[in-house]
Amino acid sequence: MDRTALDWLFSTVPQALAALVGLTFAGTTFINGTIDKEIEQDESREEICEAMKEEIHSLMKRMFWLAGLSISIDLLLLILNPLENDYLFSFSGNFDPYLLIVGLFFIFNIFTLCFSLWFIIRVTSPNYFEKTVKKLSKESKDGDVDAKDFLMEFIKLEKVLRDLPLDINNPEKQHSVSDILRTLRVRKILDGQDVSKLFEINRLRNLIVHGAEINFVSHDIFDYLKNSITNLSKIKEQLNS
Repeated sequence: MDRTALDWLFSTVPQALAALVGLTFAGTTFINGTIDKEIEQDESREEICEAMKEEIHSLMKRMFWLAGLSISIDLLLLILNPLENDYLFSFSGNFDPYLLIVGLFFIFNIFTLCFSLWFIIRVTSPNYFEKTVKKLSKESKDGDVDAKDFLMEFIKLEKVLRDLPLDINNPEKQHSVSDILRTLRVRKILDGQDVSKLFEINRLRNLIVHGAEINFVSHDIFDYLKNSITNLSKIKEQLNS
């Protein structure tokens, strides 16, 4: 391998990686816009879609770091390249440590490229939503309360929340459970801990509705749900009085 070949390699690879990152960024921006439209069309998808966007952002950030590091190292190797013709990396002949370094960082470039392609394939998969639901469902705790009973109680909770006289802007619009919970937190009708717990319950409900493999829920969550319905009913009476 001569210097011309290495110069070509470490000048071409950064350009290819930069182009790939640029196209990927444009694609993920479009995907995020599509996810936002999904939320507008179906409020029950909000938590799942937000989890999708968080994963996309996390993977995109990793890809930026890998690509940035790869490009920086490639340019550094290009500038500091001491190789001339007839230098070989061999266990039986001449040994040039620079060639060993070149080989290691060439493998790193391949890893960066493979990670970028894996990222693109993952976030553009037609089953990405279902995969996210499955991933989130694994994080849910097992319990002994039937999911159907949980859903029936949640319907009661949702009804109480929508009946609260909160005077949210644009009252003609049917606001989501998440919007109502945020309003309760902002107006300090409920403390932050209670709202966070109700967000968790709402997220669990949405996972079940969208096909998560959750047949039973925790008894603690179920009891908290029932208590919340009672407490919110009292708050409703206080606000109406």
